[in-house]
Amino acid sequence: MLSRFSLLAVAAFALAGCSMFSHHSKSDAAPAHQALMKSITGDIRYALPHPVPADAYLLVTLADVSRQDVTGRTIAEERVEPVTASPVDFLISYDPSELKDGVDFAISVRLQQGDKLLAINDTRVSVLGRSGENGPVSVMLKPVP
Repeated sequence: MLSRFSLLAVAAFALAGCSMFSHHSKSDAAPAHQALMKSITGDIRYALPHPVPADAYLLVTLADVSRQDVTGRTIAEERVEPVTASPVDFLISYDPSELKDGVDFAISVRLQQGDKLLAINDTRVSVLGRSGENGPVSVMLKPVP
């Protein structure tokens, strides 16, 4: 009987010790994860034939464009609003572990009003990887007819 009690006491103590150290909130992990984040900065330039609507926004995307036969895998995306006069500065943060095996990455930008596309970059803006800059970069948008 004594050995069963001893075994039960040891098990209870071990479980209590595990529970003391296993309850980490997400907020405890976030600062360490955020410290690992990197970013790319740049500016977005555009000339539109009409004023930019007040509810327009810029959607900046960092994508792995290594495979030419498929749409690039999105690494990070930032929404910039309100849209001010050109040029507009941006900062896009990304987790370097998301780069994985990709070797070509690009920034793309869309100027939108709701679901309506107003302007887009029509030239690849390579960043990171084997063929790109670490920033700052400049992205030129062309109006969509």
